[in-house]
Amino acid sequence: MWKYVAGTIVVGSVTYALIKYFAGGVCHCTTRLDGLVVVITGGNSGIGQALALELAQRDSLNNEFSEIYALVNNAGIFYHPQVLTQDGYEITLQTNYLGHFILTHHLLNLLKKSVHARIINVASEAHRNVNVYDLKAVTKCQSEFRSHFVAYGVSKLALVLFTKELSKKLLNTNVIVNAVNPGNVETNIYRNFPPLSNPWLYAIQWPLRCILIKSPRQGAQTLLHSLLTSNRSTGQYYSDCKLVLPSPIAANDKIAKEYYDLTLEVLAEWFTTESEC
Repeated sequence: MWKYVAGTIVVGSVTYALIKYFAGGVCHCTTRLDGLVVVITGGNSGIGQALALELAQRDSLNNEFSEIYALVNNAGIFYHPQVLTQDGYEITLQTNYLGHFILTHHLLNLLKKSVHARIINVASEAHRNVNVYDLKAVTKCQSEFRSHFVAYGVSKLALVLFTKELSKKLLNTNVIVNAVNPGNVETNIYRNFPPLSNPWLYAIQWPLRCILIKSPRQGAQTLLHSLLTSNRSTGQYYSDCKLVLPSPIAANDKIAKEYYDLTLEVLAEWFTTESEC
């Protein structure tokens, strides 16, 4: 009997330790944001893309708020069928990156009016899994990447590069820009991914996912930390509430500038004044 008790205790302890480990870092900041405006795009669906583009085009936020404390570029999709949007861009790239690029620039003036503003780009460790040649898909009429994983990885690498270059352009302002890896989080972003969109396969994986995958609340911890921390570092990459190094490509100043300029050129129709660029 004692063997079973001991075995149960060991299994329970190991399981608990694994759950705590994969849950990642926890934000311990006590800062409050009372009265401050934080704009968060997306609910891990295509709605975030439409919202970002509509708000940027209509300037609706400029009419409602006098200043913005933080912008969290969170909208994203994964493993979506590779098609072109009405604007002519690959849908994952437009949803995860291009829409955020546009919205961010259109809200810069409102962000600059806040005493200590922040821009948070929600990235992913998937940015490490692609190469510099895949980045060329920012141009129009590029309907396919090598795989769905590459499409997602490129969009997240683009966000980290965007973070690096934009932080330099805003270096002498009150706005800091950082990228955040929330980790693997149990959200609807996996709704098109075959191993998880199938109810039977999901049910089989569920016990293991309870251990290895973060809850939405756990996934939000690093975002909270980057929003609330007193550390004013900019152009950085956060993971598990800590500063970590991004991939060598993402850390390359030359690539970051070239990709920023290329994106600005491709999206020129969305910008009408110098202050937006």
